[in-house]
Amino acid sequence: MKLVPFAVIQEAKKFDTEAVEFVFRHFAGFIASKCQRYYTDEYGKERSYVDDDLRYQAEIALFRAIAGFQFREPPDDFIL
Repeated sequence: MKLVPFAVIQEAKKFDTEAVEFVFRHFAGFIASKCQRYYTDEYGKERSYVDDDLRYQAEIALFRAIAGFQFREPPDDFIL
């Protein structure tokens, strides 16, 4: 998975609409994959769907993570 650029995280932390939407789009597939629910239909076939309640809770958690993100200085031995 690619990382969200640092500049986008900085702007999302300031609640910039475009930056927050970028972060949500970035994690949309991951959230959907983790919110899959499976069931067997009346013909015995296994089906899946995205549980909207669970997806909504995950999106709320992502928004809270953006709001609560704290920037720190990198360690002295950090190399780019």
